[in-house]
Amino acid sequence: MALVSRLVDILVELHVDAATVIQVCVDLVRTHSGGMSSEEMYRDLMANAQDAADVDQMLYQLKGDTLYAENAALIVLSAAWNYPTLEAQILDLGADAMASPRSISNAQAANSILYGMYLMAREGAKIQEVAYADKQGAIHLRTYDGTVDAAELFDSVRAKYGDTL
Repeated sequence: MALVSRLVDILVELHVDAATVIQVCVDLVRTHSGGMSSEEMYRDLMANAQDAADVDQMLYQLKGDTLYAENAALIVLSAAWNYPTLEAQILDLGADAMASPRSISNAQAANSILYGMYLMAREGAKIQEVAYADKQGAIHLRTYDGTVDAAELFDSVRAKYGDTL
């Protein structure tokens, strides 16, 4: 597994904000999904969901809370960082995002982030380290004793979000 601490160092050194993290995640998921549009991702999520209402609730939460969306995107990027080709792609996409930031709708961000989580769960992605943002927007590193399923980590972040409602 690649060290996510390197990703965190890069994000901190470059003073990357939530919008940039989300842009990189959206672009990574679009590429990793074979170029699917946000609408195609949503249809695929719904077609494969055990509970469509649960998917819509997660999307609603991601659309409505930037910190939650940023942390979910950081989970996607942390898991992807463990794959050498995706690590290189994240670096390239990050450079592009810093050079040419663009506005991404909350709906597109939510669909892409959740689809990224779905792809990781389907691939059985594991995380030993994860980047996360605190309420002030500072990015930190959390290290686990062993590996954690990325899908379980996302559920944990979602549960914490629910506690704040």
